[in-house]
Amino acid sequence: MLLLSLAFCTAGAFATESGSSQGLPLVPSPKEVRLSVGGFRLGPGTKIFVQLGHQEEDRIAAETLAEEIQDQSGFRLNIVGTKPNSKAEEGVIMLVRLHGSKVRHFLAQKGLTDDSLVGEQGYLLFSDKSHLIVAANTGQGLFSGVQTLRQLLRPEGKNLFCPAVAIRDWPNLATEDAQPQLGAPVVAMQFMRIAK
Repeated sequence: MLLLSLAFCTAGAFATESGSSQGLPLVPSPKEVRLSVGGFRLGPGTKIFVQLGHQEEDRIAAETLAEEIQDQSGFRLNIVGTKPNSKAEEGVIMLVRLHGSKVRHFLAQKGLTDDSLVGEQGYLLFSDKSHLIVAANTGQGLFSGVQTLRQLLRPEGKNLFCPAVAIRDWPNLATEDAQPQLGAPVVAMQFMRIAK
């Protein structure tokens, strides 16, 4: 019985939740969330890094995040450009693209992989005591990741705190409109034949 309980607790600690934020109040709820002990502390000296070459598109996400931090804490973080293939810097918030980056490799080592599910609109978000990274393939994905990060931030004394977390999320592409009713594909195909 003890062995079974230990196995259940261990599996639960490392399992990714699908459709649940493991008690985190996130809307919409990310597809995969792993919550760990500890987290990243943001102070007045924390900087937001945005990759050079994407500053125009990604600056909106960075400024949105900086405004949220200022609203919650009173301090305004500097937004700084960083090289496209920068490593995962400690003590900063990194908003980066996943294309060929060292950050992508770092996140993979932490169990966050960029695959076809993440695609163009999804994102990866990682936080521990040293790192706070939002990474995506596009500006839209990065902006979505920043929206999740904004919800994670909590006041802690004069600073802000982001819990240690690993998140993979992507949009729901299968909507009711995109799923045809029984018989609908046949009608569409017949119509296409007539139209030719």
